[in-house]
Amino acid sequence: MFIISFTSLVAFMLVALDVIWNIYKVVEEHPGMIPMLDEIFSNMPLMAFKLVIYILIVVIASAVISHKIAGPVYKFEKSCEKISQGDIAHRVYLRKGDSLIELQEAFNNMMEKIQSVIKVNEDLKKYLLEKNIEKEKIEETDKKIKEIMPEFKL
Repeated sequence: MFIISFTSLVAFMLVALDVIWNIYKVVEEHPGMIPMLDEIFSNMPLMAFKLVIYILIVVIASAVISHKIAGPVYKFEKSCEKISQGDIAHRVYLRKGDSLIELQEAFNNMMEKIQSVIKVNEDLKKYLLEKNIEKEKIEETDKKIKEIMPEFKL
């Protein structure tokens, strides 16, 4: 977001330089406009102050907007890392007013369902092992699941 602010600032400066250049060309062709140019340049400190205020407003607005977007993305990134390390009980929690609240709810619902499926699978495995039903097949299936999802915790 800071890059967008910086780009906007550079564009603004280019437009300002173009305006100054055009004023210079007009004054060069019409010397009678020199008093007007003197008046414009006498207000230069005020214009510079306004420019600094505008730049501050753009930078602050960019930081706030960036924080509302980048913060949730960062939280999702860290949550995905935790889940990939095996903590499927982990959930994403964003602040009220952050972007991506709907994604947070969908993500947490998805993880809850995945956790439920794994729990059902574990319960079924225990039940089948207790009944001694095709023990080799159960262990083979369990090994395949652990290859896909190593170190996952319920």
